[in-house]
Amino acid sequence: MQQLPLFILIAELNKTAQCIAPLGMENGLIPDKDLTASSSFNDGNVGPQNGRLNQEIKGGAWCPKSQITTESTEWLEVNLHTVHVITGAGTQGRFGNGQGQEYAEAYVLEYWRPKLGKWVRYRGADGQEILTGNANTYLEKKNHLQPPIWASKIRFIPYSSHRRTVCMRVELYGCYWSVGIVAYSMPKGDKRSNGIELTDMTYDGQWGEELRGGLGQLVDGQYGGDEIREAARNSAWVGWKKESRPNPPVITFEFDKVREFSAVHFYCNNRFMRDVQVFSEAIISFSIGGRHFQDEPIRYSYVEDSIFESSRNVSIKLHHRIGKWVRIELRFAASWILISEVVFDSDVAQGNYTPETVKATGGKEKTKSSTTKDLPISTAHQEDPLYMAIVVGVLTALVILLAVAVFLIVHRHRHRKCFASPLAKSTISQKRTVTDTYNPCGTSMMPDNKMILDCGLDVKSDEYQEPYQALKCAPYFSYSTVLLEMKDFVKDSSTPLSDSSNYEYAVPELSSAPLLTKRRLADSLSGRTTDPLTDHDPEMGLGARRSAPASIRSKHSTRSPSQQEVLTDLKRRLETTNVIEFPRHRLRMISKLAEGAFGTVYVAEADGVPEYNGIVTSEKRLVAVKFLCHDATPKEREDFERDVRILAALSSPHLARVLGACRTPPLAVVLEYLELGDLCAFLRSAPPPSIGSLLHIATQIATGMQYLESLNFVHRDLAARNILIGKGYQIKISDFGTDNEAYICDYYKVEGRVPIPLRWAAWETLLGHYTTKSDVWAFAVTLHEIFTFCRRRPYEHLTDNEVLENLAHLQADDGLFECIERAPGIPRDLYELMRECWKHDQLERPDFVEVNLFLQRKSLNHATT
Repeated sequence: MQQLPLFILIAELNKTAQCIAPLGMENGLIPDKDLTASSSFNDGNVGPQNGRLNQEIKGGAWCPKSQITTESTEWLEVNLHTVHVITGAGTQGRFGNGQGQEYAEAYVLEYWRPKLGKWVRYRGADGQEILTGNANTYLEKKNHLQPPIWASKIRFIPYSSHRRTVCMRVELYGCYWSVGIVAYSMPKGDKRSNGIELTDMTYDGQWGEELRGGLGQLVDGQYGGDEIREAARNSAWVGWKKESRPNPPVITFEFDKVREFSAVHFYCNNRFMRDVQVFSEAIISFSIGGRHFQDEPIRYSYVEDSIFESSRNVSIKLHHRIGKWVRIELRFAASWILISEVVFDSDVAQGNYTPETVKATGGKEKTKSSTTKDLPISTAHQEDPLYMAIVVGVLTALVILLAVAVFLIVHRHRHRKCFASPLAKSTISQKRTVTDTYNPCGTSMMPDNKMILDCGLDVKSDEYQEPYQALKCAPYFSYSTVLLEMKDFVKDSSTPLSDSSNYEYAVPELSSAPLLTKRRLADSLSGRTTDPLTDHDPEMGLGARRSAPASIRSKHSTRSPSQQEVLTDLKRRLETTNVIEFPRHRLRMISKLAEGAFGTVYVAEADGVPEYNGIVTSEKRLVAVKFLCHDATPKEREDFERDVRILAALSSPHLARVLGACRTPPLAVVLEYLELGDLCAFLRSAPPPSIGSLLHIATQIATGMQYLESLNFVHRDLAARNILIGKGYQIKISDFGTDNEAYICDYYKVEGRVPIPLRWAAWETLLGHYTTKSDVWAFAVTLHEIFTFCRRRPYEHLTDNEVLENLAHLQADDGLFECIERAPGIPRDLYELMRECWKHDQLERPDFVEVNLFLQRKSLNHATT
């Protein structure tokens, strides 16, 4: 139980444990125009723009005009524009190349954010306002801010007990406040009989019997321990006593924008021996406008635990409810409720929403309601012909609809074959007018626009397209990216390893009919439509999978000695690999990561994890656990065992490796997982890494893909969502994003097909061709993601159907294909490499060996400049 909050801290990324990055004073991400001051001794020489930590710019610091005392009104202001969590502040004096003598021995901070609408003096957990400054002109003094500050503007105000001249260079540490909570209100906490204060001591809003308009310890990332007495020292718990209030406590959260909520997590105390228990029931309501809350709130009942007194995380699913305000009413199960932290899983909702209104009721209606309150409910009688007519009409309509549905199902079952391309009824000259206001997949992926809502697509006659959904217990080739189509190779180790075909990270193929065919492409470009029952490509039979073109196969049929050595090593590994049994008691499930065809993926904490050298350590580590469907057949179990063995045979520090398997039901494989989660979520939430760090990330991905390329294995879904990232920007390739609900809209779903990562897909993959060169294409799109911090969607100005149309132009090689545009943060030479990866002819695209060498050289050049 105690480890649950640790994972939540890591997963959120904006909590204080991970929120420690410099915000841009030293490296220049905060521009000069966002730095102002009350005064400067000389604006050009020692103005606010020169007050940057570890920088010797002109005079070497910001120096106010007046000398400083305890009543100083001088300040240096940093404007961050958006709300950030500030967890640290650093200061230096004016070194001035050895000539400076000025520094601030102490200072105070003031902060401002839009919801507060005023400047607030910061106080630490000990109640002190004055922060320790510098003792000399050159060493940085960094103060950890506990509690943290939520602010869009910060002021440094120098302080001195005696009059003196000061100069300052500063830096702020923290991260972007991506959670979106603007404020919360709740009843003031109560005091226990032993004098322990259980109110929100760090709350920065309005104080009274109700706390309003501020933020405090419920969202500060600090979790209380099992002992209530810790609250006296750490202010970790907020608590309410049943006997002190006539009504249950209500907490109302206000968010910056209308959001879609998937879950809320409460960290609660359960010292039942001291009359403290988790709430018995939580009633959660949502509102767009904040005045009226929607009907039918979510009700969650907690099963009382009278065995374990440890504090615990209580997670409540919110079923994608929409709102800008969330009202939570907590019912008592004992005398006390103690809450330490509240964490929401949410994303900005797409579309336009109007505030709720209450239906006006006239006087007559009120009178009627009151007079009939105690009367029996009226029922329809046989002599009521209108009522009977309505009932008969509704039943008749339902019968007709059911009959039509059965007919369509039977018809589709008999005539299942190639589905018409989404391009079949569109022409290049036709202009698609977007009429839906609710279109999350057509917008840019900014930090507050993660687009995990239902991705609606236009449906026209035979172009049936449905939202992404997992296929229950499909073939287990899909359970991991590193599951390869090597059935014969595994069963017979004597099978030649120099086979020229491309091995694939298997994806369940319900239908191999391509989205694009030569005839359909011609029809699309000429405006003709085709009959889905008669149209097919003469070069491919129905339901058959196209193999790689002969030109590509011939390229891979002749292998270099180094490739042959790798293959020989893989064969040896397959013959000797023994996937160890991972004891289930070493796994503590933390959170569900994804749910797909194979079953469910959980993030867990494990001890006794084997290292690459086989040494088992006692260090606790996060892992991913993939469970097999509970009702899997013996054949599916056999496939599962075979695929785990193949995955375990691969050896690269940049692939998520197999750590072991749990063979007692439910079957599971334990895989590596990195503490910062997937790269896409990390880049969106964390402060932007430097160019050197981004190149380091890209180089590691290219190295992992070069290893797979040497074995001729095809990933088929390379993207930032399928890359894991750890401390020090460590990278491992995985596939956990495939079935992650957060990335539904990254996949294009057509009935009978596996969801396709359309915006990462090479044009030939829509014809059924998957090679290592199609992975090169996807890698270039992944570079676009990395250098835009996953905040700009590939082809962000195009709809899914327009992306298909654009790829059709490349297939036709008619010169109308549009590459993804170069974003400002992408170096020009790197963008030229990306364009090479998007060439029409696969043979003209570079391989991962060339890509890796280019990135290594660029990283080296960047490090030496």
